[in-house]
Amino acid sequence: MTWKYATATIVGALMVGFVWLQPVSVSFLKYLIWACSASTKTEKGSIEFRGAHIHYVAYGQGEPVLLLHGGLSNKLSWFAQIPWLVASGRRVVLIDTRGHGDSTLGDAELNYHVFADDTLQVLNRLGIQRADIIGWSDGGIIALILGREAPERVGRIVAISANFQPSALQFSAAEAHDQARSTFKNKIIAWLQNWWSGADKNDGFLVEKINALWQSAPQLEHSDLKAIVAPTLVVAGEYDVIDPDHTIELARNLTNGKLEIVMGAGHTAHITHATKVNPLIAAFLNIPRPI
Repeated sequence: MTWKYATATIVGALMVGFVWLQPVSVSFLKYLIWACSASTKTEKGSIEFRGAHIHYVAYGQGEPVLLLHGGLSNKLSWFAQIPWLVASGRRVVLIDTRGHGDSTLGDAELNYHVFADDTLQVLNRLGIQRADIIGWSDGGIIALILGREAPERVGRIVAISANFQPSALQFSAAEAHDQARSTFKNKIIAWLQNWWSGADKNDGFLVEKINALWQSAPQLEHSDLKAIVAPTLVVAGEYDVIDPDHTIELARNLTNGKLEIVMGAGHTAHITHATKVNPLIAAFLNIPRPI
């Protein structure tokens, strides 16, 4: 009876946790089912560039869409997008940014232009001449830089929680929002995200370098934004760490910019509010909406 009671207690706790953490838990379960059962064409590898090995993985076939993660995260942060993007008939390419995930640091200084160059090298290895790009946070900045410096390689851009000047960061606003809502739940989601993406394993050197980068970059001017001709969807959370006025300024100064604010979301809207973000991406890229 003791064993049965313990088992029932554990199962019950897991079920309560699953319901409590929705919709994140649902997205994660869908990803696990997809990863375990899909017979999707997969290509994995790495390129060596400027002393680093940049790891990538590509799923599916069709028009390529590149997913670029945020700072101190890795490609696994896209678990809520990968399955339905592949199902929509796209070739989904994911990269671990230099020093993150399975990619090594190398000997180049960490900055967004180096990250953009790394990305182009991966696209070259995969024989991709042009791709749509979905970037979150630092990944969104890299996407904007690619749109500015290599426009012929970029189709459409979805920039989620990205900034073009370091002054846009306002960590206090997001922290206040987290404390005002279910603090314990937010901490659990943050812990799960860090555990899953490996962010909790980042070494101190990388954390120091990325934090320094956030204080000094990017440095894009209005003229740089106007030079980005790719249609660009700017997405931000209502309680993002990026100043809302800065986000509006970004969208307005892009040649073909469009703005969407995800109500109730913070800086990780593509994870916590994927049911709202994914349809926005689907409509903008003109692909089937997720089921």
